[in-house]
Amino acid sequence: MSLLLLTMMVISMVFAREPYEYGRYTSYYGEQDVSVVKIQEDLFIGKEVADVRVKTLSGEVRLKEFIKGKPTALLFAYYTCDTVCPITAENLYKLSKNLPKDYRYVVLSFDERDNLNTMKEFMQKNFRTTNLPDNWLVGILSKEDIRAITQSVGYKFYFIDRDKIFIHPNVTVFLSPEGRVMRYLYGTFLRDKDISLAFVDAQREKPSINNIVDLAILACYRYDHTRSRYVIDPTLIFAGIGILGVIGTFTLAYFYSRNRKEVHP
Repeated sequence: MSLLLLTMMVISMVFAREPYEYGRYTSYYGEQDVSVVKIQEDLFIGKEVADVRVKTLSGEVRLKEFIKGKPTALLFAYYTCDTVCPITAENLYKLSKNLPKDYRYVVLSFDERDNLNTMKEFMQKNFRTTNLPDNWLVGILSKEDIRAITQSVGYKFYFIDRDKIFIHPNVTVFLSPEGRVMRYLYGTFLRDKDISLAFVDAQREKPSINNIVDLAILACYRYDHTRSRYVIDPTLIFAGIGILGVIGTFTLAYFYSRNRKEVHP
């Protein structure tokens, strides 16, 4: 009996997934289980992002120093990716050109093997430049900081050794001016309206005079988790229909009473 148990333990150790680090394991058999990397949003909304040291082409900067009290979009990627990472980053970069310059954008690699050369190639290929606007930060992290920041926002990933790819959420995390997680938007081609509303949403804890109008617009929408986008709040639609109905009723009553007076002077 003991020999049987020992044999089963050896087999399980041989075929078990090898743990690598937080939210990541190496798979040798090509599994692609997306559910493993699902973010448990309820556990992280409102949590503060880790203040990591970001290494860039021009030096090192602390993440919180870069945010500087501004709402921030945080995108994780790995710079040797040739699928969703570059497309998502490029789309975000294009859309950012039409949004307020006060917004901040951060792209960080979760692959400890990335270096300044792979990062530079990534930037040149997808941004067509390495001289990005002042509100953009692209960088690499140490292994310890990768662990710290991914843990702080619930971001998980794993590496498939056979295919040489990472399985990871395709998500943009929106941070408040104080660096707290406020919204997750999933997808490669985010809509400019959703990005704009997510930035406004990220500021709802501490509204300013400049975004009062934006917050009023945001009140007309609600975030749909099933589609990862903002949609018109249906309660407003029904309320609008009700108000139009009341106005229509009073209008008809007015013209009806007026016509009666004209017929019977």
